[in-house]
Amino acid sequence: MRLRIVLGGTGEIFLPWEYPHLLHGLLYRAVIGENPEFGVFLHERGFGEDHHRYRLFVFSRIFPKKARRCEKGLWCTPPLVFWVASPLAFFLEALASALLRSRRISLGNTVLFVKSIEIEPPPDFSGKVLCETLSPLVASTGVRRGEKLHKVFLAPEDPRFFAVVQENLYRKARALGLSLAPDAQVFFEPVGTWRSKLVSVQGTNIRGYEGRFFAQGDATLLALAYDAGLGERNAQGFGMFRVVTPPQDE
Repeated sequence: MRLRIVLGGTGEIFLPWEYPHLLHGLLYRAVIGENPEFGVFLHERGFGEDHHRYRLFVFSRIFPKKARRCEKGLWCTPPLVFWVASPLAFFLEALASALLRSRRISLGNTVLFVKSIEIEPPPDFSGKVLCETLSPLVASTGVRRGEKLHKVFLAPEDPRFFAVVQENLYRKARALGLSLAPDAQVFFEPVGTWRSKLVSVQGTNIRGYEGRFFAQGDATLLALAYDAGLGERNAQGFGMFRVVTPPQDE
């Protein structure tokens, strides 16, 4: 399930470069305020599978009507639009309820007003679809150098990139307890040139990539990818995508 959230404000609106981290905190606070037990569980534990923990929600970058860059962030012309998705309906219900009741949110020193929240219909994953990222997609692996294991961020042209993304999605399905066919698989293929994005999250540099890709395979798994995000760090605002063409039969 996916929500399209439209924000407004007075005049130009300033968003600092770290606004995804601020938005991450705002979403948690809203859900915890509406459903404390579930919100705390999601924040502190999440859903586990094979020593991995998943929060099972994802959000996009903010898309303003217009934007201009400055040293510390973006000056944006409203309206501002962003998306939040999750396979957990009660997460989105709690979030929507909290936002609609308050009607205003704060991102750092910036105050915004919630103009509307809409539920978007899910796309059709019955065939091969063309997708594009709405926030950077992150995939990494560990490389041993001497006695230490170092994290290496992969690029889409590396054949390991989408292999890591696939395995990550399979683990999310197991963590959620989805019932899948024994031969359920998904396949991804990068399209065109991807843009590299280096994002600082609480002092840690994260390398992600934005671009287009083909997706096909098991519809249940692809729907989970759409709702929970692809790749790593989804709850920090990475790995959201949208479908830009209807399904095509091979």
